[in-house]
Amino acid sequence: MARQTRSSSDDSTPSFLPQNLLQYPEKEWCTIDSAHLSALQSSGIFLEGTVFRPYDREIRSDMASNDWLCFNAFPFTLGLRFVFPVFITEFFRITNLRFSQTMLMLWRVLLVLDRIKNARIPELSVHDLPLAYRLRSHMSSRFLFYFTSNDPLILRATRNEEEGKSKFFFVKKSSILGGADYPVKWLRRADFSKLAPPLADSEKRIQAIRLLPEIERSFILYPTSPSQHSSSNMSDASKVPILLDLEEVDNYPIPIQVKKETPAVTSFKPAAAPKPNPRTHASTSKKRKGSETTAPASEGFSYEDPSFTDSLEPMTSFLHKVISWLYILNVYAEHVSWLEIIKPYLCLVLQGLQQDTGMA
Repeated sequence: MARQTRSSSDDSTPSFLPQNLLQYPEKEWCTIDSAHLSALQSSGIFLEGTVFRPYDREIRSDMASNDWLCFNAFPFTLGLRFVFPVFITEFFRITNLRFSQTMLMLWRVLLVLDRIKNARIPELSVHDLPLAYRLRSHMSSRFLFYFTSNDPLILRATRNEEEGKSKFFFVKKSSILGGADYPVKWLRRADFSKLAPPLADSEKRIQAIRLLPEIERSFILYPTSPSQHSSSNMSDASKVPILLDLEEVDNYPIPIQVKKETPAVTSFKPAAAPKPNPRTHASTSKKRKGSETTAPASEGFSYEDPSFTDSLEPMTSFLHKVISWLYILNVYAEHVSWLEIIKPYLCLVLQGLQQDTGMA
């Protein structure tokens, strides 16, 4: 029988040990509630059989547990799935950082580097990164990449959002692949050059990245090859990127029962003709002498009519998506075979057409 992705309260009193590392814990109440968890369960972002811990406002992201692993929601808004790609998984294995103690920019950098590894430099290693970055703790023992020179290796990735700190959830370790190997506590210090000492040819690979066009070194959120979003041990069908939207739960793929309402049957009654006003009858008849009566002017068509502008929104949104996809195809056409590019994008175009135009 197929396994089900579900929430669980198997442990009525799970062990959570406070580490008291958060600088402003009162500002970091969990905002991933039961509705968000239901959306995550049905999204396909995690493998079947993954057990999510029910929403508990009192649990903080820095709490240590032998049974539960904390995830930030942010990586999944980038199109990542769990299990993460091999390069990103290797980074966390080597550094022993927990997913929840990383700043958002670190995920952006890792995502771009993973793309570069897949498309350009397959030999790229986590051990190469200390030549370009060091791990820096930025308040509350959260880590980010800090440049080792004035020329950042990855561009447009430094922005951080404070609200991302409160968007987290817990997954039962025993329900995910390799769950027992993930760290229990947050790290307080991390010397990147000691954790991942550079290799003999690391400098060569870092310089090769710096020679790439800026667009390939920049963080740009767009649909990419499915292999860049999930581990290679997943089936092709499960690698279709999903961009999680935490702002609108309605966007999640949750089955929704739509109640169909039948319109009420009403009888048609013609409006009664207005009675003529005797006072105006004489003057009106005089004006009509010697001239044709003119029909009242119609209201006409207005481009400012809300019903007209609203009807254009789905097509406008769809055209914006098509333009973005065509731009990316043009950039990467020289480096990836057309077959690998066209297949996932045609699927995305078809899905976008169905969603935006309301096609069945």
